Amino acid sequence: MTSDGEMSWTGGVIPAIAPDAVAGIVSGISDLALVVSHSGQIKAAQSSASLTALDDMTSWVGRQIQDFLTVESVPKFESRLAQFLEQDTAVQPVQVNHVASENTAEFPVRYSFHRTGSKDTLLVLGNDLSSTAEIQQQLVAAHIALENDYEAQREHDLRFRVLLESSDLSTAFISVRTGKTVACNSAFETMFSKNREVLIGAFFAQEFKAKGRGDLVDQLVSAASEQLRAVVAVKSADEKVNLSIKPTLYRGADGPMLLCKISTDSAQDMPSDRLQSQLMNLYHHGVDPIVFVDGAGQILSANDAFLNFTDVTHSQSLKGRAMIDFFSRGAVDLNVMLENARRTGSMRLYATKVLCEHGSERAVEISTTLLKAGISHVFAMILRDSRRVETVRTPMQQITEVDMRSVIELIGGHSLKDIVAKSTDVIEKMCIETAVEMTSNNRVAAAEMLGLSRQSLYVKLRKYGLVNKT
Repeated sequence: MTSDGEMSWTGGVIPAIAPDAVAGIVSGISDLALVVSHSGQIKAAQSSASLTALDDMTSWVGRQIQDFLTVESVPKFESRLAQFLEQDTAVQPVQVNHVASENTAEFPVRYSFHRTGSKDTLLVLGNDLSSTAEIQQQLVAAHIALENDYEAQREHDLRFRVLLESSDLSTAFISVRTGKTVACNSAFETMFSKNREVLIGAFFAQEFKAKGRGDLVDQLVSAASEQLRAVVAVKSADEKVNLSIKPTLYRGADGPMLLCKISTDSAQDMPSDRLQSQLMNLYHHGVDPIVFVDGAGQILSANDAFLNFTDVTHSQSLKGRAMIDFFSRGAVDLNVMLENARRTGSMRLYATKVLCEHGSERAVEISTTLLKAGISHVFAMILRDSRRVETVRTPMQQITEVDMRSVIELIGGHSLKDIVAKSTDVIEKMCIETAVEMTSNNRVAAAEMLGLSRQSLYVKLRKYGLVNKT
């Protein structure tokens, strides 16, 4: 106290603070505050608001603190308490675990010891370590999971290498982005008489001579993107050996990759193998555009001739597109061809117009064939340029004697206007019957094919007695 009656901190005098206020201050800087005897008996107990499960600690008073600790924590606490009582200097805090109760689970606490000025009691302040323990458990679990992933990855890597080396077929992995060989097996080394150190990291295409448009890697990507298990025919760099590459496209960590299996063309191949190779050569190098579509009209694959015919730059741009995008009458043309192919197995020489990529039109004749592909169906379409066909088509036969006699019978009994009208009606009826039959009695599609409105088609159907015809 100064001469002016003020309380001073510098003189070692602490201002008078009520006991309740002291308890509040202590619980504010720690989670647990205990006043214990030298033997560990609890004289007073206070918890912070964060420990809601320990709001009522009156049951702790009068009991030993060891009663609330786990079996392995009791020796640690007693040892640190005895050390604190024996020496005047501060000791390191001790970390112990409190036993679980009906309201609380087992939780860790770090206690520090403090003297109170009384010879019989001391102050023990505890900090709850539950959040720290939870983070440690999460880190341990993450570390264990990471180790398990590493172990599984090492196991998969070992299986991959054993499988790759056990294959007698020359195999290599190619990066589509760089065009370089990433990995290969011993059979690949033997085929090209080079060490693996030389082959890996080198350009894959330099070992071959390929024909066709585009780089070899582009050809492999296009072949792998098709659903026909395409094989690319190449020659060795010295042109002494004919080779076949069967590519499989997949996405790796660094981008798209190619798994290439290389085999030599043997003269002892089975006839079916030779036929498959010939069909593949026809598909890739034939002059007629060929396109495969599924039952919904989605394009599965198309050859280079179709790309050139429709001015499409790359086969990848056809993926996910519908064939109706290339027909002038859209869904009408597609439905007519697919429905007729479903009913009879094929449809020959359907005349329509194909829309090219830049908007131009080309008259074509399309032959459609239904193919079985497992449990589903695939439709193969072969397109022919009608202008080219017309130039080589033989002239139509002359009018037969019967046709001439029919015309002669009309002359004299009818005027020229009536003759022309009757001939027009016959031709009109034939065209309507044909359109209705081709569209499987789909009146809307038939009207669109004939360039008529739906109402006009119904009028003509009633005129020729075709309304009830199916």
